Amino acid sequence: MEKINSYLGLADNDYLYAKNGMDFCRNIGNFNPVTAGCAQSAEKYLKAVVELGFPEDEDSIRILRSHNLRAILHKIQEKIEINLDEKACKWLGDFYFDARYPGDNFVLSTEKDAEEALRILEEIRTETIRVVTQERKKRKRKKDKLKEWKAFE
Repeated sequence: MEKINSYLGLADNDYLYAKNGMDFCRNIGNFNPVTAGCAQSAEKYLKAVVELGFPEDEDSIRILRSHNLRAILHKIQEKIEINLDEKACKWLGDFYFDARYPGDNFVLSTEKDAEEALRILEEIRTETIRVVTQERKKRKRKKDKLKEWKAFE
């Protein structure tokens, strides 16, 4: 597991919490903790890609403050090929506020919603881990190349 003090580590932690929360939610008859947790975890997985792939980009700071999964995904797609369903991200992202706070947009998540949220989250998790691994390899190759050049000084 990734170190906890990173977007990827926090995303993994939230993922495991949501996944293991299904039984508890069945017992209480309320699946909002799972759907909201899935949205929160997905956000952190996507932000892990932004943090790694856009270190010099001023707009990335704004995106890192956003909770809009679709906007975060669009930012990633400016530079990185990532295979995620935009509509699924939007659907999942709506639970971030709607399943957590009372008001006109409040929703009561069903077990079916929670299962779908976990399915989408697992796709996001798999794809972002693939992209982060790929980006880390690129960085390592660049670092190794710089070391080679420094050896000639």
